[in-house]
Formats: sequence, structure tokens, C-alpha cells
Amino acid sequence: MNNRRLLQSFREWQATEASLVLITVVETAGSTYSKAGEQLLITADGRYAGLVSGGCLEGDLVLHAKEVLASGTPQLLSYDMRNPDDELWGLGLGCNGMLRLLLQPLDAATDWQPFAALADSMAAPVGQQAALIVASDSAAYPIGQLHLGNDMQLNCPANTSLPAILSHQLATATVEALHWQIRPWPRLLLLGAGPDAEAIVRLTEQLGWECCLADHRPDRIRVAGDWPATTTVQVTPADLEQQLHLHSFTAVVLMTHHLATDAAYLRCLTRHQHDYVGVLGPAARRERLLADLKLEGSAFAARLRGPVGLDIGAASPEGIALALLAEIHASLYGGDGSGLTATPVQDRKRA
Repeated sequence: MNNRRLLQSFREWQATEASLVLITVVETAGSTYSKAGEQLLITADGRYAGLVSGGCLEGDLVLHAKEVLASGTPQLLSYDMRNPDDELWGLGLGCNGMLRLLLQPLDAATDWQPFAALADSMAAPVGQQAALIVASDSAAYPIGQLHLGNDMQLNCPANTSLPAILSHQLATATVEALHWQIRPWPRLLLLGAGPDAEAIVRLTEQLGWECCLADHRPDRIRVAGDWPATTTVQVTPADLEQQLHLHSFTAVVLMTHHLATDAAYLRCLTRHQHDYVGVLGPAARRERLLADLKLEGSAFAARLRGPVGLDIGAASPEGIALALLAEIHASLYGGDGSGLTATPVQDRKRA
């Protein structure tokens, strides 16, 4: 589950003072649905947000969550499905993988720590290092303790792209901790509120991304007011940098369907370094925009995508939205769009 959607569920349950169990995947081997760093929240009555197995193990995890809430202590749990001769509980999952999970109780008495601190870090506009202790021989460093930021005692790696288990020999303890980098969820800026933008906006909402929809035409903004965009703003190209913090967006897509307006917006974007910039339309349109702005052969030209989207044979607005967001997702998270069979999931960059 995307951090933003997990955080939304947590805030809703926290407001009702619900007792929860935080489940963190701390280690995996073989083929598994999720990898280290994935998290799941389970309520006392069995509701959950997030997935660690695609639904195969969640029912059993609900039972273990009740035990953790009753005892008030964390629990390490392993599911090993690597023996092809065994059928897990008679289900015959055939996953051929192992998951090691840490279950932690959260409630109002402890201010839902450590997840409340983790939630604040998830919502921050910049990334942060995190370390969660999963094994320890000292009460000074209990299992489940969270360390955020530059904790020199735990020697957090500066750029951990994949969550990793590391052992630490401290002055008073030997601990094992899961390290990962908390990254802000994607923030997409759509410049152009035509009818085809609605499908993109609705899909970003499902993904848990933030989406800002901007257009210089007031009638387009009025129509788009009913779409689930995080922010909808009327802005001319001349005022774009004054009205929006362009540096705060992860990705930008131009889709005004008006060449001169796209060019004016594009001129602003050349002064910023976004992870993804794309312009709707054929390759010839992109080349004309670059020529009009005298940007041929520039570093920005090399980064500008156009046409946008992976080639999935899309023809409808919904299919084009899927192709576009799939390309952005691959660009942000290290995929190459060639399919999961080409590159093992555990070797891909994760958020």
C-alpha cells in the first residue's frame, strides 16, 4: 500500500482511539508478494490497511494480531513456504518464499508509537532514514524501537534504496535493525484540465499520489472541480512559478492541447529539476516545442518525454492514463517497463 493511503487509514483509526497492530516485513527469501519494509495495520476487530501477501496470509495475521494486543508485547513471526512438498494450512499457496514479520501493538496509552512518529515522517515533504530494531539483547534497545534521522549509534546508511537488515555492536547491546529510506509519495502536476485529464486524476487518487490540476481557462477549472484532485488551481503560464511551488512536484505532464500554452508552461519547467517531465502528443509535437524554445540538444530536451506513456496499446482516456502513470511509476521506482519476469522484484528500487 502507498504510504499516503496507509497514513489515511491510520489517522482515521487514531481519531477513534482504536487499538492497532503494526506489521512490518523485516526479511524475505525467495518469491514473495511483498518485500522488506512493507507495512500493514490491523485493528482489534480484524480490519486492515495494506497487504503483505495479497490476502493469502492476512486472515492468519488477524489472529496473531489479537494475541499481540492481548499480551501488549511485540512478536516476531515467520512464514516459510519454500518446501514444495508442504501445503501451508492445506491452502497449497505455491509461493516458494519466506517472510519474517514483526508485529507491534499500538494504542492510545502509548500514543500509537512508534507508528505515530513514522506517520509524521511519511507525511514530510523530504525523505528520511529509518531503522526499526527487530532483535536485541538489551532492554535499552527493545524490539520494535524506531530510530529516525541520522542516528549514529545505529549507523543508518545514507542512501538505502532497498530495505536491509543490519547488525550493530553497540557499547551495551547487540541489535539487529531493518534500515530503509522513507520517501515522500509522488506529487503530480497536470498542466491542462481537459476531459482526458479526469481519468489521470482518478487513477492518481487510487494510487495514493497527490495530484495538482492546473489550467489557465476558468471554465475548465470549474468542470474539474468535481474530480478528486488534491488541488485544483487556475493559473496562467506567466504566474505559474509565483502561484505554485514547482520544486515540490515529483512529476509534471503538459496536456493543454494548445501549442503556445504548452510552450509557455514548458519554458518555466526548464528552470527546475523534476524526476519526470512529459508532454502529451506525438514526437513531432515535442520536437516543435523544443525548436520554438531553442532547446534542441539541451539537457532538458534529453529529459523531456513525448509521446508519454508505456506502449500498452492504449486508445481510451482510461488506457492512456494507465500507460502514462505506469511510465511515471517506472521512472520513479527504477522499473524499465519490461515486465516483472525480466527483472526480479527484489532487485527493483522500492519507495
